[in-house]
Amino acid sequence: MTFETRRIFKSAVTSQNLIRELLQLMFLGEYLAPGGDRAWLVSPWVSNVVLLDNRAGGFSSINPDWRQGEIRLAELMTDLMARGTSLGLATNHDAHNDPFIERLTTAAQESAVAEKLTVVRRQHLHTKGVLVKRGLLTGSMNLTYRGLELNDEVVVYDTVPKTLAEARLNFESYLGSTE
Repeated sequence: MTFETRRIFKSAVTSQNLIRELLQLMFLGEYLAPGGDRAWLVSPWVSNVVLLDNRAGGFSSINPDWRQGEIRLAELMTDLMARGTSLGLATNHDAHNDPFIERLTTAAQESAVAEKLTVVRRQHLHTKGVLVKRGLLTGSMNLTYRGLELNDEVVVYDTVPKTLAEARLNFESYLGSTE
């Protein structure tokens, strides 16, 4: 069975794991087949959320360097960049985002992949999306603990090539913005 578009309605008690697993699959797919177009994280608020639970070591077969424990967003994004994927991060100017941006920027510099990272801050950003080579996740969810774990959210996962191309054009337009 295949699908091109899927809507997920999440609350604090339903479908939490479904969105986390979808994000895991999106990022692991990019990790295993890196390069190509820039991946994008677009979220007005972003935190260094846990994406992979590697306490049992299940993800270590994909990357033996991953320790047993939780793998967070900044670490996974840095690993993606080290494997050849360029990354765009678009967020707003809120101070909430500063620790994540600092952590990601520092990790990229320490891994000698800083040239692969582009951070764009926009005053009126309300768009939310995660775009990788083969998928797009959009909807109401910010990339924060509350977005992943607590808030009621609706997200749409899309694999339609035309939709991915449109999202890529829109996200790439942030690079030329003067806002």
